[in-house]
Amino acid sequence: MRKSRRQIRDIAISSATGIAAAIMSFACLPALAQSQAIPAQQIEFFEKKVRPLLNDNCFKCHSAARKPVMGGLCLDTRAALLKGGDRGPSLLPGHPEKSLLITAIGYRDPKMQMPPRGRLKDDQIGVLTEWIRMGAPWPAGRPQATAGQPAKATFDLQARRAAHWAWRPVRRSPVPSVKNRAWPHNAIDYFLLAKLEADGLQPGQPADKLTLLRRVNYDLIGLPPTPSEIDAFLKDGSPDAYRKVVDRLLASPHYGERWARHWLDLVRYAETDGHEFDFDKPGVFRYRDYVIRAFNDDVPYNQFVKEQVAGDLLPYPRLHPTEKFNESVIGTGFWWLGEGKHSPVDITQDQRDTIDNQMDVFGKAFLGLTIGCAKCHDHKFDAISAKDYYALTGYLKSSRYNLANIDSPSHNRPIITELEKVGDQLAAMHSGPYPGKPRIIPGSAEVFEDFKKPGFEGWSVTGDAFGPGPRATAIAVKEKDGKAVIQRLATSDAADSGWCSYNLQGSLRSRTFTIDKPYVLFHLAGSGGAKVNLIIDGFQRIRYPIYGGLEIAPKDDSQMKWQAMEVSKWIGHEAYVEFLDLGPGRITCDLIAFSSSKEPHTEPFIGCVVLTSRFDGTSALASLLQKSNELKAKLVEPTRVLGLADGTGENDRVHLRGSHNTLGDEVPRRFLEACAGTNQPLVSGAGSGRLELAERMTSPSDTLLGRVLVNRLWQHHFGEGIVRSVDDFGVMGQPPTHPELLDWLASEFVRQGGSIKQMHRLMVMSSAYQMSSRANSVADRADPANKLLHRMPVRRLEAEAIRDAILAVSGRLDRTLFGPSVMPYLTQFMEGRGKPETSGPLDGAGRRSIYVGVRRNFLVPMFLAFDYPVPATCMGRRSVSNVPAQALTLMNNPFVIQQAEVWAKRINADKSRTAVQQIEDVYLTAFGRPPAPKETAAALRFLESQRKQYAGDELKPWADLSHVLFNVKEFIFVN
Repeated sequence: MRKSRRQIRDIAISSATGIAAAIMSFACLPALAQSQAIPAQQIEFFEKKVRPLLNDNCFKCHSAARKPVMGGLCLDTRAALLKGGDRGPSLLPGHPEKSLLITAIGYRDPKMQMPPRGRLKDDQIGVLTEWIRMGAPWPAGRPQATAGQPAKATFDLQARRAAHWAWRPVRRSPVPSVKNRAWPHNAIDYFLLAKLEADGLQPGQPADKLTLLRRVNYDLIGLPPTPSEIDAFLKDGSPDAYRKVVDRLLASPHYGERWARHWLDLVRYAETDGHEFDFDKPGVFRYRDYVIRAFNDDVPYNQFVKEQVAGDLLPYPRLHPTEKFNESVIGTGFWWLGEGKHSPVDITQDQRDTIDNQMDVFGKAFLGLTIGCAKCHDHKFDAISAKDYYALTGYLKSSRYNLANIDSPSHNRPIITELEKVGDQLAAMHSGPYPGKPRIIPGSAEVFEDFKKPGFEGWSVTGDAFGPGPRATAIAVKEKDGKAVIQRLATSDAADSGWCSYNLQGSLRSRTFTIDKPYVLFHLAGSGGAKVNLIIDGFQRIRYPIYGGLEIAPKDDSQMKWQAMEVSKWIGHEAYVEFLDLGPGRITCDLIAFSSSKEPHTEPFIGCVVLTSRFDGTSALASLLQKSNELKAKLVEPTRVLGLADGTGENDRVHLRGSHNTLGDEVPRRFLEACAGTNQPLVSGAGSGRLELAERMTSPSDTLLGRVLVNRLWQHHFGEGIVRSVDDFGVMGQPPTHPELLDWLASEFVRQGGSIKQMHRLMVMSSAYQMSSRANSVADRADPANKLLHRMPVRRLEAEAIRDAILAVSGRLDRTLFGPSVMPYLTQFMEGRGKPETSGPLDGAGRRSIYVGVRRNFLVPMFLAFDYPVPATCMGRRSVSNVPAQALTLMNNPFVIQQAEVWAKRINADKSRTAVQQIEDVYLTAFGRPPAPKETAAALRFLESQRKQYAGDELKPWADLSHVLFNVKEFIFVN
């Protein structure tokens, strides 16, 4: 095989020669454009984690504000750190193991232990270690925090707002005039050409038809054009031939798959929690499918955003056009796509970490702002205060994790109505008395809820299981020993998920309360896996060893009993009660109390008992029983999705230095002051207020939402955003290269009703998009980073597009849309906790990459080699590296080798084609162009050589040639 691989390498090099110059030019651009600026991710890491840590633990003794400075050491500037104190330099950038700072805070030297009051926590030491490892970045030329000088003393929100371009209203500038009036096709071209001409430059030449077709195909649907599509485009000589291609691609169902993947990068989409055991997130693939449908249906962006923020609260949710399920509520699942610990030691800190991640993604994805940098203090650079941050977190503290039912009520609701009538008739048939039985509660108990009221006031209900309110009686009809049995709870009132049928599902959640007694008591019965949870500080993953006691799953539905939760370790924490019935079961509860004692006293309290009556099969009862069973059989199990539900409305308090142990002022829930001003209407306490937030942030007058979105579209079409820091429109981001064009696009986006497809059409129909990527030495010297867009850049495909392209050209691609994800293929080297019991197929069942499961602890190695983002936070711009692992992946990955063989079989299936014709076919399929004569000759020589090696085997030579073409750079790059 050595000889074959060497030949593969040689022919790959030969075939790549024609595009080598362009690729090298592309690869050099980042280096030429590289400035000395610190990457935005490192600035954010410093501001959110490093600076607060130094300020809290070091600046009191080691800052310029201290006179004299202890040990001659200042830590409030990078220069001072590098200079060091009496013992020499404090750190060596890139080498934490050689840095005195790490030695001191790690207490490695008995004579040098800092801070003196006690060793820092391991995670704090880890933060400083990681900071030094990345080179100890410290934003230069900015005011530094010093002891006794709080950030708010120098924070002027209005001045910052007035000084920075992103906060200014969107202004639709008139289209500029240009000299070369023949070139512009639409307004985009006028704005670009005006800047080029101002610098004495001209745009590049038009791309040829084959290059343009391949480019727009990958951009809009993420797949290569087929030979038949290429042929049709070349034969179409009409002036609108290209427009027809664009219209066809935008109408393709695969358009949604391509652009949904870009969105999933923003919301850190994954289907498991990560951490140690990588637990599954329930039904999360439905969010992915929802995004695909939204892009395909061209849902207006304002509506799409409202659904993400508050889709559960929309008075008129968007319904699926044919199946009529609730689309809007699915959007709220984006809040829960982040990582999650299964058993955190500090449950409140875990809640804050979750909210911090949610706010970080919310701010970057929708607004292009690093809102999370205001968690510990007023933002160091932008017009975002700490109060802004905690005003927004209040919306999340007032919301709850929910498995929402999205089905239309049109099917189950009429059946439930009939079942209720049958239940009333069954209850009336029991003529015996219903004696009460003493129900005992502790004498010191404080009753939290006694369900003696017509509705669930103060409680929130989802699904059908619990009905509209507590029930005075609860009926269950069963078969036992061949006879009908009626069980009836003789009770005052009860929250009962089996009031109508054990098959119904749903949840019931209480108002939020503060735990102040060591026991929570429940008087209940139940079976079938239905349970009651105590949700403390929003924590959902209730499992042993730490949190198992916060769940009660009763096993007996024939007797109401007292059951207790011990919560002494969580006194002072916020919590709510959750009754959950997500299967064929039942839970019934009539009273909840808080107590200082687990054991009940003898104080009587009128209670309930389960009475059982047997019937010998009277015709009336048999008829009712048969009707009940028939109705229950018609009930459809609900489709549940990860989502958000409203809880008790509550404002958050400022966390001084980001610590939940040190709380400051309460902040009313509101949008960012820099966007909405200081006179915003306050949210009432009845609910979260997320709907009002969604309405305000999607207002046509908003300065950020449209700019951020059109900038993201621009980046994916033109390689770089008009604002290149696509997730950061703040001071530390990059300013727009064409501010007037950005605002024109944003205003046009609003004018077109938030149609994303219309923006695609505008961009790809421009003359700028249709330019060649061929380098121009004069223009490249004048504009080395291509900020003026004097030509189209050469771009490498993303990991998923590379895999999809391999499947497409091999003929294995399954174009089926939607459905549960395919388990990723697990290699023998992918080990760890939470590893699935079975591996997925090597080819992913031929499905597009968007349907391959995203398991945080078991990400696809091939994807990672090509810069697939770890789904931890918002990633609007992927890294594009050029490393040996990529070439090795295309050479040795078993999936690539397998698909080369699949392609070879398809090639050999057509015996009517000559070798030359087959070579032309494979080049057209792989690269969207016919081979050059020298490439045809090289391929023929290669095939002949391989036939000799394989003793005349016709399949293996073609498999090797197919493998060669996968390895050509042209296959994974778009000109």
